[in-house]
Amino acid sequence: MKRKKTIVILSVLSAVALAAVAAALYLLTLRTHNDQSVELRIYPTDTCDKVMKQLRDKGVITDGVFVTMLAKYKSYDINVRSGRYVIEPRMRQTELVRKLANGLQTPVPLVVGKVRTAEQLAARIASQLMMNEKDLLAEMERKEYYQNIFDHVLPNTYEVYWNVSPSGLLERLEREADKWWQGRQQSLERCGLDRHQVVVLASIVEEETNKNDEKARIAGVYVNRLNKGMLLQADPTVKYAVGDFSLKRIRYKHLQTDSPYNTYMYKGLPPSAICLPTLASIEAVLNYERHDYLFFCAREDFSGYHNFARTPGEHYANAGRYTAALNRLGIK
Repeated sequence: MKRKKTIVILSVLSAVALAAVAAALYLLTLRTHNDQSVELRIYPTDTCDKVMKQLRDKGVITDGVFVTMLAKYKSYDINVRSGRYVIEPRMRQTELVRKLANGLQTPVPLVVGKVRTAEQLAARIASQLMMNEKDLLAEMERKEYYQNIFDHVLPNTYEVYWNVSPSGLLERLEREADKWWQGRQQSLERCGLDRHQVVVLASIVEEETNKNDEKARIAGVYVNRLNKGMLLQADPTVKYAVGDFSLKRIRYKHLQTDSPYNTYMYKGLPPSAICLPTLASIEAVLNYERHDYLFFCAREDFSGYHNFARTPGEHYANAGRYTAALNRLGIK
């Protein structure tokens, strides 16, 4: 009788154990419900409950009982990690919790493109990250090179964490820029300009044309003028001085703007870059074309290219044709 009772008890325990194992295996292999990748953005003030609601709202989980239980086991309910997380389709829920609890973020492709001011740069960056524009500007101002921020930033796409701090981001951008410039030390020495001068001149070239195959020639014109002690007379610097980048024609009243950025009034390069130049413009200055041109003017066919001249007479003839073309179109 005892033997039979023992067998029954063992059988029941075995069945319970098997059921427990089966249940555990089921839970461990339980997958999320999203058939496509889902982006999850978690702020520092978010609670575990808010994260679970976001997961439900985005169709990643249904009731969330198991995920919530795992989260509490991992102490996630008292240690929510902010960041941007991409939830892969049908991933295991255990992996989901591990990703969130360990803060395994998915980087953001931060695009740093052409801007004209530090304020625009801060706004562009802040729009892509969990970052306050004013905080980023304040961090820029704490840097000794604030006025020349474009000397330390290159336009590019960077893989960064969405919740990166302003100081951490600026350090990363500066580190990437320094690495790029280190690889161009010979070009710097050959062109006869320092890093700051190259960036400032490249910003002018950038504003003069979007034709990459012409940038080195335009850069050569400005280097020639600098070497001869001539005024640069670069129209983009006047636009910057006036504060109106939409100007189609530079008139006498614009040339009277008293600003160190007005290269019709002051010799040499302006004090800082007038935009964040592309790498193509920087390379064009580093490898500027050696020639004897001293002037250039937009072509009258509005192709975006320029006519180059060696003498004032040639230049005035080119400028006259362009002005006449503007007048025919009624561009003021």
